[in-house]
Amino acid sequence: MQGNIGPQFGSRPVDAVVSIVLASLTFLGLYALQKRIDTRKGGAAASSGWYVLICALVYLGPRYIHDTFASGVFTPQYLLWIFVTVVPLVALQAGLPVYIFATRGNVGALVGLFAVTVVTFWGLLGTGGESDVLVGFPYAVFPVAVIIVSVTTGVDVAARKVAKRVGM
Repeated sequence: MQGNIGPQFGSRPVDAVVSIVLASLTFLGLYALQKRIDTRKGGAAASSGWYVLICALVYLGPRYIHDTFASGVFTPQYLLWIFVTVVPLVALQAGLPVYIFATRGNVGALVGLFAVTVVTFWGLLGTGGESDVLVGFPYAVFPVAVIIVSVTTGVDVAARKVAKRVGM
């Protein structure tokens, strides 16, 4: 029903658990793609495409099943916004950490991506509402994702430098 942000699986904590499970399955796909692609750039690009596809399924599935799309979602202006702004940012949200891991071996980037994926899926699973979650994605979710991945990557870099300095 419009105007009601309802948890997809009965409660927000259950939605959080489902988000963790979906994020884990997404990471299995990312790992498989990374192993199958020969180049690091190709692996990051394939991972980005996989991530966009899974995010689209997590977003569209519950809304289609319960018919809880916000009004105006299928207008040309909104779809243009999605394909020009949101889809590239979602691809970048996954592609950059995967590329950092593939080129630098920085596990912190993947830890950050996993945390961001759980939060993103948790937001996408909330259905209903007068507005749509994708309207605020570039202004709220993506900047938080950049901060989380940057912090976890920085912690990994700092830990490696300290370990190297003390001789580990």
